[in-house]
Amino acid sequence: MRSTLRTLLVLALTLSMALFVAACGGDDNGSGDSGDSGGEPASKIQEGGEATFNYPSFPDYLDPAMSYTAAGWQALYASYGQLTTYARKEGKEGAVLIPGLAEALPEISEDGKTYTFKLRDGLKYSDGSEVKANDFEHAIKRVITLESGGASFYTGTIKGAEDYLKAGKAKGDISGITADDETGEIKIELNAPNGQFPYILSMPFASLVPGDTPFEVLTKNPPPGVAPMKLSSVEGSRRFVLEKNENWPEIEGIPAARLDKITVNVVDENERAIRDVLANKADWMDDPGPGDALREFKETAPDRYTDQVTNSTYYFFLNHRVKPFDNAEVRKAVGMAIDKKALERLFGGQLEPGCNFLPPGMEGYEKIDPCPYGEGNDIEGAKAILEKEGVAGDEVTVWGNEEESTKAVTEYLADTLNKIGFKAKPRIVDGEVYFQTIGAQKTKAQIGFANWFQDFPHPGNFLFLVDPDTIQETNNQNFSNVDDPEIKKQLDELDTQELGEAAAGYAELDKKLVENADIIPYGHRRLPSFYSERIAADQVLFHPVMLADYTSFALKQ
Repeated sequence: MRSTLRTLLVLALTLSMALFVAACGGDDNGSGDSGDSGGEPASKIQEGGEATFNYPSFPDYLDPAMSYTAAGWQALYASYGQLTTYARKEGKEGAVLIPGLAEALPEISEDGKTYTFKLRDGLKYSDGSEVKANDFEHAIKRVITLESGGASFYTGTIKGAEDYLKAGKAKGDISGITADDETGEIKIELNAPNGQFPYILSMPFASLVPGDTPFEVLTKNPPPGVAPMKLSSVEGSRRFVLEKNENWPEIEGIPAARLDKITVNVVDENERAIRDVLANKADWMDDPGPGDALREFKETAPDRYTDQVTNSTYYFFLNHRVKPFDNAEVRKAVGMAIDKKALERLFGGQLEPGCNFLPPGMEGYEKIDPCPYGEGNDIEGAKAILEKEGVAGDEVTVWGNEEESTKAVTEYLADTLNKIGFKAKPRIVDGEVYFQTIGAQKTKAQIGFANWFQDFPHPGNFLFLVDPDTIQETNNQNFSNVDDPEIKKQLDELDTQELGEAAAGYAELDKKLVENADIIPYGHRRLPSFYSERIAADQVLFHPVMLADYTSFALKQ
């Protein structure tokens, strides 16, 4: 497990200050109008009703302590609550933090190391049980004990969390978290000031769950939550259901769900999933899918289609611990051979090609132009490097999952590696276990597909994926196992600076990672959404962190 979390010594970060603006904005109707006030909505909507969503694969987990994929988080943001949350707005306004289950944003001590919250009175879980202040510590204990991919956000940050981990006693104590069930006060002490901590508290990992929730993964029977919706049933790995939570109180800035019920079905074939929505057999999905189906939908029902550029990066990992990618020259050869335009075509145009690891919408992004390895597709140049390094003919397994676009990208990478002299074959696994599989050191995954959607709007949230301290035996997020002391040193230095001051340094580090071929980014996702005729598409909120806000979906009158 990660032993420390990088800390920010200066609290007056430009972005952190923006987060703590006392603006609880957001229309209470949660509409996707970027928060503009005035004027009647384009679509008249009805309260209640049911809708069906299509997913290309089942989420990795439906337990808030464990899930670390966009598909999982979209469902969990609707069904679990945190002490702080994001304003229900689009664009930059959606990055502003507002009180969630806490009455107000935290009081922060002068030294920046103590956060004090007070729970709202009368909160109840979706099963009707009382929410208690000590439930927060229990939630964090579950994240750490279950070796969640999000554990490192808390172990090195919260005082005593590392000691709790080392003790190995699930019911032990995290000394830095104290709570009073009578008053509802929660106090969190940090090892050092950390400007990213408010974001960390707003991730699904920090969702409150009852204090008797077992220390086991509960995807099949998710624990009760405190949110506008609840996960009411999970049927194997093919379907799950969200229902309106009747115990959700009125909280300013966090509207109740409009729909009574959302049934999410897993449809492996993206083309069929898209055509189902076009034919109104399903109500929504958001995956690129094959180009033909996407083009047909856009031409046939343009008013039922939208797309958004996300703060995301799609990239190939190359495991530095496993031959032949422990050799930097070999990694660079792969970078030379990758054709980003070909990959854009595989995503049906729903990928903005690029070679930066940081996405264009992120502070610290500076476009790397030209890319370090030119336009790519230099097969002959890559061949020559493999021959020189003595690895031509090596067997390589290329990892990916069964989602259609991912499978196509994985097969493309295997084909490209064969062209430059490897003996490569794709290894396709179920999407719901893919990241756990390549994140287990025992798998020794050599190379393959990876992507990242921001957890919170800060470059550190991307660059922690190459931080040596994030490497762990299971649920590892540093798939390339980048273990460069210079990278670690630079990250530590950047995190002592205000974000505006550090932006150039983050850009420099971004470029260094790509030049060293520690990872091979190839683009940033445009995320399409397909709607049935029944859904008021213009009222759906596309959030910069939560993506599609399920509570904002509504049926037309």
